[in-house]
Amino acid sequence: MFRFAILMLLALAAVPASAADDPATVATTALRKLAPNAKVDSVVPATLPGFYAVVVDGHPMYISTDGKYLIEGHIYDVDTRRDVIDDALSGLRKKELAGIPASKRITFAPPNPKYHVTVFTDVDCPYCREFHKQIAEYNKLGIAVDYVLFPLSIHPGADKKAQTVWCSKDRNMAYTQAMDGKALAPLTCSNPIAEITNIAGAMGVNGTPGIFADDGSQLGGYVPPQQLAQRLQQMAQPKPAP
Repeated sequence: MFRFAILMLLALAAVPASAADDPATVATTALRKLAPNAKVDSVVPATLPGFYAVVVDGHPMYISTDGKYLIEGHIYDVDTRRDVIDDALSGLRKKELAGIPASKRITFAPPNPKYHVTVFTDVDCPYCREFHKQIAEYNKLGIAVDYVLFPLSIHPGADKKAQTVWCSKDRNMAYTQAMDGKALAPLTCSNPIAEITNIAGAMGVNGTPGIFADDGSQLGGYVPPQQLAQRLQQMAQPKPAP
């Protein structure tokens, strides 16, 4: 997959008019002029006028509705201080998250949680390990954490470790041991790792930890317990009437 060092605008040949009404066709046709093997994971309308928010091989970007321009990078709404692609993808992310059943998650939760987050995690990710070291503090603050296993290709062998965690009799204990750096005896079984990887791609998740609220909002990578609790508390406040 091609990458750009800085935010840039690329002129593409216009997509034929016959394809102009189909967002997926516009995005795919435009992308393949630059990267023939690129895989378009999802296409949704962007709040940026005249553009689609597109996830390509797990990377969020924007493609103009005529297929002529592509933007890769962050574009912020100055008034709301939000990345506009997050607004466009939140509905998609909410749908994808809701499609992951409890049976495909590893849950660490307090008795009566106030908040809930889903965390895409890799057992070889240093910041994932830092997050899990403080899992008791997140739970103490009322945050239920659902981990979904998303081993990154940049960590050779992480997929086998994730599989071992999933196939263990006590997944929570195995996950904690793996995050502490303990070598576990390899195990194999049917597991949801490939499915979670596909969901991550559709959502534009390309790093770990990836923390998401139930409404599809991305809360960050690693976020300390108090800061995460404050963010969730703010999100739970009633929104002022327009």
